[in-house]
Amino acid sequence: MILDKKQTYFILFMICIVSRIFTSIYYIEDIDSLRFALSLKEFDITRLQPHFPGYAVFYFFSKVINLITGSTGISFSIIGGTSVFLIIIYTLKICRIDLNSRIGVFSFLLIFFNPIIWIMSNRYMPDLFGLSISTLIIFYLLYENKKFYNLKVGFFLTGILAGIRLSYLPFILAPFLINVLKEKQRLTLLLFFFFGCVIWLIPLIFTSGVDSFFSSAIKHSRGHFTNFGGTIITDPDWTLRLVNLFKGIWSDGFGGYWEGRSWQTIILSISFLYILKLGFKALVKNYKFEESLKLLILSTIIYLGWIFFFQNVIYKSRHILPVLILIFVIIILGQKYIQNTNKIFINIIIGVYFLSLISITTNLVLQHKQPNSICELKDSMKNLPNDATIISFPLINFYLKSHGLKNSFKNIENVADLQNLNLENIENTFLVGNFISSDDMKYSFILDTVFFHNPYVNRMWAKIERYKILE
Repeated sequence: MILDKKQTYFILFMICIVSRIFTSIYYIEDIDSLRFALSLKEFDITRLQPHFPGYAVFYFFSKVINLITGSTGISFSIIGGTSVFLIIIYTLKICRIDLNSRIGVFSFLLIFFNPIIWIMSNRYMPDLFGLSISTLIIFYLLYENKKFYNLKVGFFLTGILAGIRLSYLPFILAPFLINVLKEKQRLTLLLFFFFGCVIWLIPLIFTSGVDSFFSSAIKHSRGHFTNFGGTIITDPDWTLRLVNLFKGIWSDGFGGYWEGRSWQTIILSISFLYILKLGFKALVKNYKFEESLKLLILSTIIYLGWIFFFQNVIYKSRHILPVLILIFVIIILGQKYIQNTNKIFINIIIGVYFLSLISITTNLVLQHKQPNSICELKDSMKNLPNDATIISFPLINFYLKSHGLKNSFKNIENVADLQNLNLENIENTFLVGNFISSDDMKYSFILDTVFFHNPYVNRMWAKIERYKILE
């Protein structure tokens, strides 16, 4: 029985949804996830539920699905599975590949089992949904025939993208501006973009209040660039930023080997490099003739510059997601130019790559289902008496308090801040965080417990230390 395109798409959609529901997580793994989970109970950007700009489109879909399912984990996984489906379908459309073909199956496996895509499809965050809409926009603005209708769809979706993942707009900047400059009916295109923005922005301003909305916008924008956003201003080590940007793409994004990783990642890396080499050969052949490919490369370069300077690439590898689109396209192009598909060597390399990819991704996904370090810390703190004092970073204290802990909390930014604290009930006082003690401290402390999870599942708080305070 030969399936038609609609049947194939339906089966692929169900595989994406069911697989992501099966790997749903039912704990809060970091602060950003906490804010989106809290927003399902009470949406309020003034209380950072979620943080500005509110991600209104993502919130709308997640809220509707949550009302139907009654499960936070499953709700986000359904959005994640839908996002994976859209990324696969529209990457194939960009590469002009039929899903019911050898390269179509190759492309499906490449994206479906990509480690960071699978992990992000279960996380309580809008990043993957934003990536799927970005893929649609790239298709409609660059690769679909340049009928005016398709451009209008692309511009409308760009406005929608601003309500899903505002920080992905630099990835769309090049095709957006070029179409504005080239098209005679540019005003119409801009109106479609404007409509895509206002369809979520007006309800957001209405529910938040005009003053509260603009106050949050100014406060959070200033804070992102100058305080907590992990930009070049707050974390100016260029070498560290560059190394972690590459690590995010190579190791987090594609499962490549890095110091401390398993031997399987070495096997994956060798086979992946060969597959990537085929892709770059095809890229050289196509570069002169495909304007769309040139613009996709330009879009990726602009986005890389944006995240290098203005996003937290040191601790949050999820910012590299849009870069994957170009790499997927390059790899798939390489498969189109394999002259002898029955060549044993090439088939062995591809087979080894996918076996190692599936093994590594499966292991990461199963680890993702288990409570991570901050969640285990929270569970351990529930066993403390209510009069216990917890000293930590503000974000960790916020996480613990949001989970119902009734202890006394004291915020510090570094271990030197302990000097300014007057502590009572010291035998029931705990310090949480990776602090380095010095000899002339007012208080000393001993290591009590270490909580750890695989940083390739989530770099945030991969290791958390809990100390007992001593006089």
